[in-house]
Amino acid sequence: MVIIGLGSPCLSDDSVGPRVVRELLREGCPGARLVEAHASGLPLVDELAGMRRAIIIDALLDDSRSLGEIVVSTLRESGGSFAGSHYCSLADALSLGRSLGLTLPADSDIILVGVVARDVATFGESLSPEVEAALPHTCRVVRSLAAGAETDFY
Repeated sequence: MVIIGLGSPCLSDDSVGPRVVRELLREGCPGARLVEAHASGLPLVDELAGMRRAIIIDALLDDSRSLGEIVVSTLRESGGSFAGSHYCSLADALSLGRSLGLTLPADSDIILVGVVARDVATFGESLSPEVEAALPHTCRVVRSLAAGAETDFY
């Protein structure tokens, strides 16, 4: 199992993925390899290679949801549209990796955890208050997902 915090640590709310991973490193998350990644698409394929399961945490831009809301789905459920602002889509990168013969998790075994954000472009290391307040709950959700728990509580 790999847990990947995706985002730029220098861009306000975009840093929520790496911040969750740092917190999990501090608190501990047995049985999982914890990774900060600053680009999606092809760079993620290297982190996913050889893994059976993965959790990817990223900022989610969705004006129809509340700031700080946590959204969980699998790559399959998301329709493969998980791309964010991180270059090529994850679905396209996985397809390329599989065509090259890499062993990668099935789409249904890649769990996406999005934290609804608004400001992913301002340089700074501070999260917005709503996204900062969502960090502890996001960590609990990720730990539960890593342990194989159902996710109907978020």
